[in-house]
Amino acid sequence: MTGMTDNTQASATSKLLVGVDASDNAMRAVEWAAAEAAARNAPLTLVHAISVQGVASFDAGRFVGPAREEGHSLLRRIIERVRTRNPDLDLRAEVTDMSPAHALTELSREAALIVTGTRGHGGFAGMLVGSVSRKLAAHAHCPLAVVRGDLPTETLDEVVLGVEPGQAAAPIRYAFDAAARYGALLHAVRVWHPHAIYSSVAGGYCEDLDQTRADEIGAMEDLLAPLAAEHPDVKVEASAGRGNTVPVLIEAARGTRLLVVGAHRHRGPLAVGAGYVVDGLLAHATTPIAVVPIG
Repeated sequence: MTGMTDNTQASATSKLLVGVDASDNAMRAVEWAAAEAAARNAPLTLVHAISVQGVASFDAGRFVGPAREEGHSLLRRIIERVRTRNPDLDLRAEVTDMSPAHALTELSREAALIVTGTRGHGGFAGMLVGSVSRKLAAHAHCPLAVVRGDLPTETLDEVVLGVEPGQAAAPIRYAFDAAARYGALLHAVRVWHPHAIYSSVAGGYCEDLDQTRADEIGAMEDLLAPLAAEHPDVKVEASAGRGNTVPVLIEAARGTRLLVVGAHRHRGPLAVGAGYVVDGLLAHATTPIAVVPIG
């Protein structure tokens, strides 16, 4: 990798990474990442991938030099633009010959967060579900934030946390930390699928929705309790509903600051996605999504 540094302070393990190219979607991801880095008082590294892999060896000499220079030029323009809104932000930049997914996965070993946009061009082309974002959701060593579409001018001061049964601590901690940073409400949401039981009184299979909802909320509050005790200033709201997890979470998070979900890591080289729920959210949610690794 080749790099340029605008400021060299702060810990490497606290830094944020954002994948960039010349697209509008990538620039929106940069703007979100810059605001997040400023809120954390953390450095932000802009990463541009030129993807040398697949270029025929006899073309590599003609391709690599100009591509690297174009990448550095792009990064300088983006840094200048970011500086107008965030003059004190610690900014770094890197151009890599690797593919976007490979580069960001490797860099994620020493990062606090990766940020990507969608539908990129050039160095991050095809950043759709099924491509870079899905691979990072399955393989990154740190949380991944995916910014889709236009950022709203006004948002609800809420962080939505999707909670699964026996939820691991990492996504819960991430959601509480984000809510504390933003001064936002933490809205924990549990979605269950219908599970009917036989009732001789009703003469068939039925489900006590009120009881199931109360049971799910109670179990969720137990999971949240240790982190809630560490964040007494964060207001917490819990809700539960029956249905399909993806559309319920999308609707719950609509217009909010962030949607947080957990994803189990897949270390096999052929693993692409992080599961049905994460893939569905990355494909359809308009809210920025934080995918937090589990295991």
